[in-house]
Amino acid sequence: MGQQVQVEHVLLGDVAIFDTDRSLSGQEGETFSVAEEAAVADTFPARLAADLFAARPEIRSVYVYSNTASVRGPGGWSEEQARQMEGVIRNCLVHYDQNRS
Repeated sequence: MGQQVQVEHVLLGDVAIFDTDRSLSGQEGETFSVAEEAAVADTFPARLAADLFAARPEIRSVYVYSNTASVRGPGGWSEEQARQMEGVIRNCLVHYDQNRS
């Protein structure tokens, strides 16, 4: 259930900006500085931030606004790290894998 989100990214120093084809939040953005902060909030942006922190624990912050997620990582980003985060975002609305029995 759910569909994969289309994601593209732009790398700007320590910040990776992920642009998606659907809304991830309402018109008010949400910022999370640590995984624990995201874990206690009960919103979709918080769940997405928690998943991003889990995928790359050294992340410094996640900001989710409308159809974008901006993620600050220490020391910049490699393309591999950006693609890993794209994968987390791409699957954030998929609730189960149809290919599983």
